[in-house]
Amino acid sequence: MNLAIIIGVEKYKSSSFDDLLACKNDAKVIGEVLNDVKEIKETLFINNNEAGYEVKRKISDLVEKYKGEDIDELFFYFSGHGDRYDDDFFYLLSDFDLTKRESTGLRNSEVDDWIKTLSPKLCVKIVDACFSGTQYIKSESNTESELKKSAQKYGLNDIYFWFSSRENQTSFAGKEFSRFTESILTGITEHSGDVRYREIMAYVADDFSNKGDSKPIFVTQADNIEKFGHVTTATHKIIYDAFGLDDSDIESSETVLQTSMNDSDVNKDEAILPEKKELSVFELIKIKSDEICFNEEDLLKFIESFNKNISEWDDDLQSVYEIETEFDLRIYQVPNRAKIGTWLDKNKRKNYFSEPTYGENTYKVEEYKALPKKPIKNTMALARDMGLWGDEDDTEYKLENVTKTHKYIDGFDYTHYSENRISKVSFKPKVELAPPLSLHIVPIYSNKHMVFHVAYEVLKRNDWKSFSQPKCTSWKMIQTNIDSIEAPVSASDKIQTEVKLWIEGLFKNSVE
Repeated sequence: MNLAIIIGVEKYKSSSFDDLLACKNDAKVIGEVLNDVKEIKETLFINNNEAGYEVKRKISDLVEKYKGEDIDELFFYFSGHGDRYDDDFFYLLSDFDLTKRESTGLRNSEVDDWIKTLSPKLCVKIVDACFSGTQYIKSESNTESELKKSAQKYGLNDIYFWFSSRENQTSFAGKEFSRFTESILTGITEHSGDVRYREIMAYVADDFSNKGDSKPIFVTQADNIEKFGHVTTATHKIIYDAFGLDDSDIESSETVLQTSMNDSDVNKDEAILPEKKELSVFELIKIKSDEICFNEEDLLKFIESFNKNISEWDDDLQSVYEIETEFDLRIYQVPNRAKIGTWLDKNKRKNYFSEPTYGENTYKVEEYKALPKKPIKNTMALARDMGLWGDEDDTEYKLENVTKTHKYIDGFDYTHYSENRISKVSFKPKVELAPPLSLHIVPIYSNKHMVFHVAYEVLKRNDWKSFSQPKCTSWKMIQTNIDSIEAPVSASDKIQTEVKLWIEGLFKNSVE
């Protein structure tokens, strides 16, 4: 018995997240293809922008219904926004709210817990997650390690987990599909008959590699012989229709098929597919550049808009704080800037328009130094020195103080000039119980990436009017896109929301 859970989220209530037309198309076609290639006992199809509680209730009902049954395969597919938080991946549902993350989002560990309850012989999870807003980042392998950790924790053995994050949507033949899902579907059209998951995975890996895209994450704990299903020309037609290919393309394919069948005993499933036009590497580099890069003008507009939004805080905070925003801080005014320099050193391959700076210090150590050899006085000493009389070393040493130099990262510097980049927000209390606070925001960017380094902290009161200086002991990295008008608002909203939640937590501790 096979079960499927297919989720496609098109619309989001929060202004922090763009609507994703592609995701509705993704889920629809994946569902149709899956039910064409294999027998599915029940497909839970969630594609109508259901709220978080509805999605969880429907999945829980499905798990309860089939708990204890003999399940051969559970196929889980998600297309929509994603985010990382608390060392876990979150599937963002239509009503997702950062202030209600647990009730409006779906944790990957929660999904794995349901899978463990069903105990399928094979579990397949395909996630086409869009990070079109902003996301906290730790390391490049962060998501993969989180997914593996969750699978191990919940005892999931035979699994295929395919994961890809994208920054925007792509268009195929006039109809929008997500890049990762489009590649999976195209890979299916390249095969006929009994097709293994491994074959589709190989096609997608090659496709992303050949087109210069970042490689998707493939977590496999299986034998690589597990079958996706039986693919026929009917399966191909479902995909062609979804991609909006002309009827003439399909008719051409059928004509070739008929000719092949008349000339030999070729199986219908092995029909020759319509030839796809290959783009040259010069065309691909122009397309890819337009997709992922931005120019200097885009950057300056983004910074200007971001600064405007980050200086506008809600009435609740303004009722207890006098909020002052300073722009264009100099680098030397950034506390603990060495940590940003260290981060740049570790991420040098991304060619950010910034670089670490270095300082030097000297220190003394005691070392033995060889003394000059004394002049040779006799033939016996001469023979020894010429290697004719043993290999005894008569070098004399003296312990001396030696001065050495140590080079270390002491900060960073920009290799591109722009005004009003680094900002500081000071929260001066209007009420005595509210602590003084500080927020620093440092953008690090290239022509492809924008990462905000953010540090907020409680300052010590020296008296009623003065406070300690900020230290920025902990920097958080927030990656964001800058390819839309909403991007600066989305980035500033995320930072402000996180800071406000942190402040609310401080206040709760103070009043309890």
